[in-house]
Amino acid sequence: MKFIPILALFFCALNAAPNQTDTVDTVLPEDALPFTLQIDTAPFGLPSGLQAYASAVYDNKWIFIAGRTNGLHGFDNVGNNFPISFQNTRVFVVEPETGQSWERSLLLGDLTPKEIDSLSVTASESFQKGHLLYLVGGYGVDTQSGLMGTKSTLTEINLKKLLKWVQGAGSIKSAIRQTSHPLLQVTGGSLYQANDHEPMLLSLGQNFTGLYRDDSNGEYTHQIRRFWIQDDGKNLKIIPHVSNDLKADYRRRDLNVLPIINNNDFHYVAFAGVFTIDVGVWTVPIIIKPDGSSYQPDPNKASTFKQAMNQYNCASFGLYSTKSKEMYAVFPGGISYGYFDSGTFQTDLEFPFINQVTTIKIDKNWNFTQYLMNGEYPFIASTGTNPGNQLLFGAEAVFFPKKGISLYQNGVIQLDKIKEPTVIGYIAGGIMSTLPNTNTREDSTSSPYVFTVTLIPKNPS
Repeated sequence: MKFIPILALFFCALNAAPNQTDTVDTVLPEDALPFTLQIDTAPFGLPSGLQAYASAVYDNKWIFIAGRTNGLHGFDNVGNNFPISFQNTRVFVVEPETGQSWERSLLLGDLTPKEIDSLSVTASESFQKGHLLYLVGGYGVDTQSGLMGTKSTLTEINLKKLLKWVQGAGSIKSAIRQTSHPLLQVTGGSLYQANDHEPMLLSLGQNFTGLYRDDSNGEYTHQIRRFWIQDDGKNLKIIPHVSNDLKADYRRRDLNVLPIINNNDFHYVAFAGVFTIDVGVWTVPIIIKPDGSSYQPDPNKASTFKQAMNQYNCASFGLYSTKSKEMYAVFPGGISYGYFDSGTFQTDLEFPFINQVTTIKIDKNWNFTQYLMNGEYPFIASTGTNPGNQLLFGAEAVFFPKKGISLYQNGVIQLDKIKEPTVIGYIAGGIMSTLPNTNTREDSTSSPYVFTVTLIPKNPS
């Protein structure tokens, strides 16, 4: 990911384990899994490289908003490491079945500068509910003051109207409604709602104010925040559930929070994430119930699962088998503490970019096991910086299920329905790096690539 600063190197010399736990669980070969995966380059791509964006699917089209058009941010202590010029101010639409795409600039609509700022942030939290996309928080510029910070805005986006506007008709102003609240001032977390009877869950993340510096930190939420949206069709506001229940081990951001199924019940699991107080990764997952209550298994117990790889946000997705009552969370590439080199497990406190894919299995008794998949991202050589180097994908990308794939209500793929090799979805955008550990901003950029993900049952019936 980056070079560890001198102070951090000195600390590591005193304490060799800045991570949440001193050890991680063994990563097993995929042999025991009922499937394998294959990742291939799709015959189409995005109109432009894009990462850390919000997305939705409407009318069989992918919709992209916010995010960034460059790669990994810088770590300098001078200047802006999140240059304003790379904030994405366009809305992209891609039709995966044809590869056709559309785009339109927010600057050409009838939005105010403040509204544009809230829709061009990095690492916002978003959740789609039918024809509506809810976008919360994110880090970006305040055009009026020129200052950088985390937004406290919730935007309700009418996807039908947004799509119409991107394709050249209507008004984008009519497609959005907004409200604000300090509870929403979060970047790098996740947003989910199980159903109308449960609250919106704004999980983990941080409130970062000012310019990002190598030696600075945001104010982590340390909690799963809960709120309800009140909408009478005219007025939009939130009803917050304010809680002072802060947990030290919930100091996490830029992680994968996935809907999962256990014994046919819906939950969420927050996997790993960054950073501990000592600039390490988190290794023990947090289990979250639909009402927002949560718990973390005891990190000090030898039996507690400790995630070894793919700790950073990547294009993750889940599969569940009702027959075996086993859940599978898949993590393609991204940024990782652990990796394999010539078949040998290695670790790196600089947290390198990798192309390797792991799957975490959760059985009906909440036992977690991690496996290295044989398939990984295909070899694509860099034609820019560090020409010839293999590009490394996955960080800040998103997985889109393919049309027609059977899903449970929470978006988890119905594994038992897949009887033969099947393209189950696509991975779009994210960061692509020319080095495992970048030295300069030019060593990585945002990815315009789209990849197909094929699931291959090992014992098809």
